[in-house]
Amino acid sequence: MRRSILLVLFVAAIGVLGACTNTPEVKPVPNVAPSPAVPVASPAVSPSVDPKAPAAPSAKVTALEGKWPGIEGSYLNVTRKGDKYSVEIKNGDKTETFEGVAKGDTIEFKRKDKLETIKVATAEETGMKWLAGEKNCVVITKGSEGYCRK
Repeated sequence: MRRSILLVLFVAAIGVLGACTNTPEVKPVPNVAPSPAVPVASPAVSPSVDPKAPAAPSAKVTALEGKWPGIEGSYLNVTRKGDKYSVEIKNGDKTETFEGVAKGDTIEFKRKDKLETIKVATAEETGMKWLAGEKNCVVITKGSEGYCRK
């Protein structure tokens, strides 16, 4: 008899403790169709990038575009043509045109089998003393080919 009383008390204690625990109420999620104004993307479809599309040039390369006056009537003219650049250089009475490509923050082109680079520079970085004090410059060959805009 003692065992049955203890068993009843034990079961009652478990029932009381079970009633005291707080279990969160689980609400069913309503099955709502998506709004027609919101497009639904398929997870199997991902956006793709056209590998043939030209990459956008950096801000420094874009800043290289245009006409850059030099000394004694010389100039550098950089024009974007798709993903390439036309590089026109006038020195004295000779004008040459080359095809260039953006590489990082510069434009590279080949002249007389030598790889040349056009990059943003300070007047001091051009190595040309007559450009001293200029703020908006580019350089191809330090000391002999620097161009600055006013």
